[in-house]
Amino acid sequence: MAPSEAGFFVAVGRGGAQFHVPENETILNVLRNAGVDLQYSCEQGICGACEVSYLEGQPEHRDSVRSAEEHDAEKTVLICCAGAQTPLLVLDL
Repeated sequence: MAPSEAGFFVAVGRGGAQFHVPENETILNVLRNAGVDLQYSCEQGICGACEVSYLEGQPEHRDSVRSAEEHDAEKTVLICCAGAQTPLLVLDL
């Protein structure tokens, strides 16, 4: 089963707190519920307001702002709609 199907973990910075992102939940909602201060707007992957850099892991990009290749070249992810292809995604927050 792929990590995005079973859920995955997201960490806030290297060595930071880790949070489980269950299936059918967004990174944005999980972090927001944990009290992490984040910028966001549309929550649909079309505005780009929630774009953050990632340090480790491989996101599964599901937005329409940039192509997966463009995100990976810049090491960015839109946390309102992205999943993960690896068990852990480390965000630069």
